[in-house]
Amino acid sequence: MALDYKIWADFYTALKRSCCVFAWGIASALPSQGAANDESTERAFVEFLTRADYENANFYLQNGLVTPERLDTGAIFYNIIHAAYWQQLTSKTQAITTLHGYLQALKPFDMDQEVTCGQYGNDSQTCVLLHDLVTGAPANVIAVFADLGLDLNKLYPGRPPATYDVIDRLGAQYSISDIQILSQKGMIFGDEPYDPATLAAHREHNNTMRIQPVRNVAARRPPQMPHNYLSIPQFNFMDALAVALGNPWSSAQVESSARDDALCRYITFLAPQMTPSFDYLRFVLGNKNEFRAAQIGERKRSGNRTYEPFPASCVALIEGMAQNHGNLTDVIALFGARGDVEMARWLLSLQAPQPIPAQEPAQTQEPQNTE
Repeated sequence: MALDYKIWADFYTALKRSCCVFAWGIASALPSQGAANDESTERAFVEFLTRADYENANFYLQNGLVTPERLDTGAIFYNIIHAAYWQQLTSKTQAITTLHGYLQALKPFDMDQEVTCGQYGNDSQTCVLLHDLVTGAPANVIAVFADLGLDLNKLYPGRPPATYDVIDRLGAQYSISDIQILSQKGMIFGDEPYDPATLAAHREHNNTMRIQPVRNVAARRPPQMPHNYLSIPQFNFMDALAVALGNPWSSAQVESSARDDALCRYITFLAPQMTPSFDYLRFVLGNKNEFRAAQIGERKRSGNRTYEPFPASCVALIEGMAQNHGNLTDVIALFGARGDVEMARWLLSLQAPQPIPAQEPAQTQEPQNTE
């Protein structure tokens, strides 16, 4: 019996040892808590990319802690742009180019993709890099993204063309020279159609406004639209400019005046080339309280700067609209009903003179012969 007991004891010891070895082998084959693309591991990897620390980021790749195929490199690129570079885009274009090349090598991505951005606590809210950029990024920076493959004419459901956000800031954040820069990179200004219903619903609620609010920008409500916009199949480029002119951009009077001046000049330039789809005169005067006869030639001071509430270029534009208006009498009557006699008189002075009806020459009677 003693011998049997010793045999069983030796067998039990060997079995226990073999079980431990087997269990260790299974454990080493199973993924650990730091396994490839674990959420916290991927977050640490992205944090190194955010700091442009590619040496430590490569550690995760070289040791299989992160698998490139499982990365959403497009979303990573978008989020790092906003988190690390948005405040200094102009000076960080080389860093952005390096990041783009690194992520494209890991897993190709499309910069035009929509990204879940969780704006206003809504996880289903999507943002797109193009529309973020055209809310104020310098034109030469947008050109760098275009060189990297960003499609400046990409259309997204529920959003107007990105050109609207550019012309909406003309004279304030963008200039005609900027439009020329973007045009050279393929952005279309002039031939693109605008869906009136989409434009009416347009408002800016993207990461750009949250991360870097533009000073003095009014709350971006949906723009005011012509009363008959739903009956218009599509707007042309000049229509979109007129909509922008009729809607406020900034509460700062100097910036607002500069924007009005630029938009009026641009619309005047395009007027011979395009046909209005709605009544510009009624729409603009109905929404721009500064565009009044009493303000013509006026200059006002704001701090150490001066501005024109009704810029001379806009006076000329309104004069041209009035002189070519098909029913100016109704517009005059509108201001008369409001008691703005000065405005009514000014518009009346612009009315084309009515032709004098032709009159038959008076017939002369032959003198009667009394003889």
